[in-house]
Amino acid sequence: MKDTNAIEKALKNKSQQEINKVVNVFMNELETKIRSEYNSANYYDFIPPNGGGKASFHVMGTEQLRGVLTKMISNAHIESMVAVKSKELIKKLELI
Repeated sequence: MKDTNAIEKALKNKSQQEINKVVNVFMNELETKIRSEYNSANYYDFIPPNGGGKASFHVMGTEQLRGVLTKMISNAHIESMVAVKSKELIKKLELI
């Protein structure tokens, strides 16, 4: 049972690293192409599609934005990423 938990934890960590990489690429693009070039704002409003233009919450600075994006993407995708990686691992083990 310990081995199974360790494998699942490793797959989750690998998935989280992939998410972090995606967020880092986005944040680097934001910093270099938008914020530095246009010297734009350092705060971000999150407005839901049906929110009538009202922000549901705000973040200040890119580190808070990075944290929110990472958490949102992780919450939405980490379980399916782990499931796919588990299937891939099982498939590889069956070939051996």
